[in-house]
Amino acid sequence: MGAFEPLPLLGAAVNALALPAPRLAGALSRRLWASPPPPRAVPDRDRDLHEAADTATVRVGRWDVVTYAWGDTARPVLLVHGWRSRAARFAPLVRRLVDLGYGPVSWDAPGHGATGGPVGTILDALRIQRLLQERYGRFHAVVAHSMGAPFAVHALREGVEADRAVLLAGVSDFGFLLTAFTDALGMGPRALAALRADVERHYFDADPTVWERFSTTHRIATLEQPFLLLHDDTDEVVPFAHSLRTLEHLGGRGRMIATTGLGHSGALFEREHLDAITSFVQGADLPVPAPGDRTGTA
Repeated sequence: MGAFEPLPLLGAAVNALALPAPRLAGALSRRLWASPPPPRAVPDRDRDLHEAADTATVRVGRWDVVTYAWGDTARPVLLVHGWRSRAARFAPLVRRLVDLGYGPVSWDAPGHGATGGPVGTILDALRIQRLLQERYGRFHAVVAHSMGAPFAVHALREGVEADRAVLLAGVSDFGFLLTAFTDALGMGPRALAALRADVERHYFDADPTVWERFSTTHRIATLEQPFLLLHDDTDEVVPFAHSLRTLEHLGGRGRMIATTGLGHSGALFEREHLDAITSFVQGADLPVPAPGDRTGTA
């Protein structure tokens, strides 16, 4: 997800507006929140893989969304990246999956990677995932990182088909991104409330239930897929407690590998955890944890 740059003057301005003019404060902070961050560059070590992808665009709303596919897409695996990220973030996992005969498919979300801004919503992500399903068929698995977790889980609830699901350092609370943003800017509770209300009005027809409905914990126990969760207890971006909440709501179909010292994105790069993910994608019921890991079940 990435940390928001501290902007104390803007935060102070929104705080000052939040009491006398909450709608104005909400609109201002929502525009700041929705401004696309600088695209994450593709690392030199992954550029060959990035350029080797079968790249296309799909029109979704106001965006030409850039999509990627590698390998044998008759055996597709959907990859869902997080905030301030892009599809190429999954490069080590893409290589593993291709070597195993799978076809990883992904996209750069609006306002991320090669897809222009502004940022989109969970509803836009649902439309994109449905279009990828139409193109490639039922997914052998969906793998989501960070804020990609609620996007992927919502898509599964809405009928996107996948045999298995993997959530890496996954956000459980849909409102977390707003909370992280307001905390970084030093905004108070009134400013956060104004932002939430404006997001509800602007994107979701003033529906106040979206924060619960779009969280990963909402009706996740009704899904039939087995879930593998990986999260590090030193994660400073998405707290470890998020995966614990998701695991609790899975009702016995979740497995979790908890690590120490890998931070927010370590599971995307460490050999042992890539082994665990690919083993699970291939059908293993419970991955063998790396030394020092703690594996739990709901």
